[in-house]
Amino acid sequence: MIQQALVALIVVVAIAVSVWKLMPARRRLLALLKFDAWAAKHPALATFRERSLRPRITRAAGPGCAGCTSNVSRPQPPPR
Repeated sequence: MIQQALVALIVVVAIAVSVWKLMPARRRLLALLKFDAWAAKHPALATFRERSLRPRITRAAGPGCAGCTSNVSRPQPPPR
């Protein structure tokens, strides 16, 4: 009985990880933001939000406009 429960747990975890990895980046970011909004309502999760969730959301969001190749600043002429 315990072996079957353990195998079922391993299968469920493997499916969850696979779905997370195959999910489009936009949906993963939305899921992280929704989880963050839920965690914000629970003061006991403040440390988790600061140390684990915030860096993940920042990485998932990407560099934004600063990372675009068309946003390269033009070289300034030398002063006269």
